[in-house]
Amino acid sequence: MPKTTVGDIDINYQIQGSGSPLLLIMGLSFSHLDWGTELPALLASNHQLILFDNRDAGLTSQSQGDYTIPDMADDTANLLDALKIPKAYIFGVSMGGAIAQQLDLRHPNKVDKLILGCTFAGSTCSQFGDLSPLLNGNLLDLLFTPPYIQAHQQILNEHLAKAQLLHSKGEALQRQLKALGTHNTCNTLSKISAPTLILTGDSDTAIPSSNSDFLVKEIPNAKLEIIPNSAHGFTFSHAAKTAQLIHDFLS
Repeated sequence: MPKTTVGDIDINYQIQGSGSPLLLIMGLSFSHLDWGTELPALLASNHQLILFDNRDAGLTSQSQGDYTIPDMADDTANLLDALKIPKAYIFGVSMGGAIAQQLDLRHPNKVDKLILGCTFAGSTCSQFGDLSPLLNGNLLDLLFTPPYIQAHQQILNEHLAKAQLLHSKGEALQRQLKALGTHNTCNTLSKISAPTLILTGDSDTAIPSSNSDFLVKEIPNAKLEIIPNSAHGFTFSHAAKTAQLIHDFLS
């Protein structure tokens, strides 16, 4: 995968397919590998799909100091500039959804349509579930429902064995966690200008669906889709359903 220098970091990115640009922003600690292969392939059949690693994650270089979610939104805007993409559809999940909100607020001219997955507004208007699996390494319980884990144990183990190699660790993870604490759009969601689709799993124990209820209430003309029998990792477990909802919204 190529890299491009953006400010003080070298961003690792990948482009698949052709058509109108669709950029995906991953969540806390995770890299481009955590999208899996099914969802990117489905989305790339209709779009020029851009995957990348946030600062302090994956193969993107580590930050030299602390930063904020708005800083990460600026990273994303600068990546689009470096790739000579003036405007794109944006899909961010979890922390990536926080970055996507800030991207629209700070760089509205770069966002065609906005898709927010299993995410939140931050500060006192959000409700968080049990995030301890992220820290103790038991990611299956964080991302998927018990029935899905039982039915797909081998595939999930193989996927995570590869993906975890690129997850943020040590000081890099601590910087991302600190940045996450800077996210607060509780009083500015009404200023989001792009048409917005909000996706969430009905069984998300990490970022409960009540957070999506708040987002759809506050963002003008937003639409909410709840994916049944799915948790925080619905983009992997329910890739076909996710791709269909995105395709319908972008069409």
